[in-house]
Order: sequence, then structure tokens, then C-alpha cells
Amino acid sequence: MHRIVHFDLKGAPLKVQYLEQVIIHIKSWGATGVLFEWEDTFPYTGDLQIVGSIANAGGDGLYSIEETRHLLDFANQNGLVPIQLVQTIGHLEFVLKHPAFRNYRETQRSPAVLCPSQPQSLQIVKAMVNQALDLQPDAKYFHIGADEVWHTGVCHECQERAARSEYRLSSLFLEHIQQLVLFIKQKRPELTVLMWDDMLRTIRLDTLLAYKLGELVEPVIWNYSAMEYFQIESDLWSNYKKLFPKVWAGSAFKGANGSCQMLSPVCRYVSNHEAWRREFKKCGPNINFAGVILTGWSRYDHYATLCELLPVSLPSLSSCLKVLTKSDDSQEVGSSDVLPTAQWAGEQLARCVHSLAILRERAFSFVHGEHVTTWMNPWQLERNYTNPAHLETIARDAGVLQSELSSLQANLEVQLPKLTGPRSTEEWLATNVTPALRQVADLHRVAHERLNAAVGISPLRTHNDG
Repeated sequence: MHRIVHFDLKGAPLKVQYLEQVIIHIKSWGATGVLFEWEDTFPYTGDLQIVGSIANAGGDGLYSIEETRHLLDFANQNGLVPIQLVQTIGHLEFVLKHPAFRNYRETQRSPAVLCPSQPQSLQIVKAMVNQALDLQPDAKYFHIGADEVWHTGVCHECQERAARSEYRLSSLFLEHIQQLVLFIKQKRPELTVLMWDDMLRTIRLDTLLAYKLGELVEPVIWNYSAMEYFQIESDLWSNYKKLFPKVWAGSAFKGANGSCQMLSPVCRYVSNHEAWRREFKKCGPNINFAGVILTGWSRYDHYATLCELLPVSLPSLSSCLKVLTKSDDSQEVGSSDVLPTAQWAGEQLARCVHSLAILRERAFSFVHGEHVTTWMNPWQLERNYTNPAHLETIARDAGVLQSELSSLQANLEVQLPKLTGPRSTEEWLATNVTPALRQVADLHRVAHERLNAAVGISPLRTHNDG
């Protein structure tokens, strides 16, 4: 059974040299393949050039045609199956946000979903798939995404089409997928096409059978929950068994613990993989699992902020692969948040992020804590009703925090560019460091100003003063 590690490159895309290190390590940990989700880091050409890396649409300068081809070849040369993922209906913000493609949205208020009724829509995704496959002539698998298609049957054309179809709204999605996969199969008959399964779960079995989906794709059934919340309905397995000769599991080693989390709790992700092991055993011979895709999300969508960075998540990935490769269910996998230095690509950055998580919590507790709230709250500042002795303590403590945050920021400004590009570096710092540093610095400044103003005047005003 395959164990495919997912690189979500729409968030903090990783520099080629760094990815090479990670690829070598994950092979030694038990991975059998890698899934590259490019989004705007793919070097699209022609009419698509504005949405990809040649036009530097993502702002990080990654990746060139040569780099993209090199990554696919490097994975292959190191014994890993390289798979590309190109979204083809949902999660197309990186395309539909551009004015040139705005008219192809299902709803104008959101660039997330492609309208399947526009004549050119299918041509756009065919061109994207074509360019990706042209860079990988020996591809064995290709992933078309197709998850979280939030808007269906919104536009007038789609409503009319759905009304005419025996299968109503489901027909819009399924016809789009069917036509796209038939196009791919015509181009590469031996290619196995994968897709996320969430949009299939609520569609009737007879409808799925009518579109012969089982002959076209292998679905990836994703569930990222920890053991205590993990559940897949038996009806789903029953339907999929009738449809698909093979299916895949979708687990998570990062990016499933919250949309803006910095850290990857290893025990939480290990629990998800233990739940999948239990599911494999429960399904037994009834379901033919081709493999597991260990997803590692970097953003929840194109406009979402960055979540867990890959260097921080490598201890989780290592542990999750151990769960999938262990020979005995009774064998326990540790949940250490660290790795040996020789196996931890980006260790310095990961340790900085761990330090920042602790320091940010200290800063938040200080700014919103008892001392500041009791002796330096807005009401007191407005009325100059403050005690210099307490202001001195607050100014001193704020100064220490400001110094520590500034030092850590300087270190992160060195470490982040080693792994990713300028846009992601700036975004991560501005999101995760700057707000805390600004709050502490403002508190430090105000406390100092009030302290200086109070020296030699009046250490404390009373309720009867002025």
C-alpha cells in the first residue's frame, strides 16, 4: 500500500534545495511517493502565465519550469512516486481572482469555484492539466483535486442545466469531472486519476453509477480527525465498494489542527493515523486500499493565512509514517516534538517557531494580564490616575519582552528565507510576530511616557484630586 506525502505548495513554497533534503528523509521514514500541489507555484505558460510562477503570481519566485521538472525527477530518482495535483473546479481562487478569468466564476462574490456551464471553463482546466502532464511524460498518477466545491447551481446557466437533467445539481459536478477525466485518459490511457471524495459522499449511488465514475477515478476518502472523533459511515464503504475497484485514504500530518496554528501536536496527528490503521483492519478484505495520502496543508484556501510550516511538522510526519509502517498494532509510536538533528531539515527555524509560540503566550498574558489591567488600564491612562512604582514594573517587564521578541524576529528573518520566498517570509512575520511585538512595544512606550511625566510631580492622584 502506497504512503504518499503531500506538499501543499500554495503556502510558503519550499526552496528546491530544502525539498530535496525532505524528500531524502521521508523516503527513509517509509514514504513511497510525494504529491505536489502547485497552485500558483506552477510555471504556467501562454494564456495561463498570469496565474503561475513565470509571472511570479505568488510573490515567492518559485518554481521555474526547470525546477518543477527537477523536483519530479528528483523524487523519482530517490525511489518515490511523484504525483501532481491540479485543482480543476473548486479551490480555483488563484485563477479566478484575476480579471481575465473573473467571468468563469460560479458566483461573482467568490473566486473559489469554476462555473462548469461556461463553454471555456473546461478548456481552462484542460490547459492546466496538459501543461502539468507535459512536464511529466512518465506520470503514473494524476490528482485533479475536486474537493470543497462550495457553490453549485448558483448561476442562471447552471440552474437551467440542472433543471433539464435527470440527476439535477449532481449532474453539473459529475459531467465536468467525467469530461475532464475522459480527456486525460485519451491523452494518457494508462494514467490513474485521483480525486478527493467529499463531493461524492452525498450523491446517490445510482447517479454515480450512471456516470461510470468507478471506471474513471480512484477516490481519496479523507478524514483528519483524531481517534476519539474519527468516524466513516458504513454506508459510504458499502457504496464505494460497489463503485470503485480501488480507493485511497487521506490522513493528515499537519494543517488539520486549526486554520492559523503554528505548531503541530504530534500526538493529535499520530492519533489520526492510528484511527486509519483501525479502519483498514475493520474494512478487511472488503475494501481494496491502494494507499494513503498523508496531507500537510499550508493554507485552508488561497486567501487563508499560513498555518503549520513544514519544518515544524517534520517530527509529526516521521511519527505518522512510523504508525503506517509498524508491523504490530500493539507497537506504540512515540509522540516526540523533536527529531535527531541529522533528520530534521529546518531544525533551527522549527525551534524558533516553538520559542515564538511560548513567547507570544507570555506577551498575551502580560498585555491582558492582571498587572496591566489593575494599574494601567485605559480608564486610568485617560485620567492620569497611575502609580509610578507600578508603571516602572510594567515598563521594565514590557522592555524585556520587547527585547526577546525583537531578537527572535531577527533570527526568524534569517531562517525563513533559507526555506521559502520573500512574500511568504514577510507574510508569516507580519502575521505571527509583528502584532505581538507591536502590542508589547506600545505598552512599553506608554508606560515610559507616563512614568517620565510623573517623576517629580505627583506619584499618585487621589479620588478627590482635580
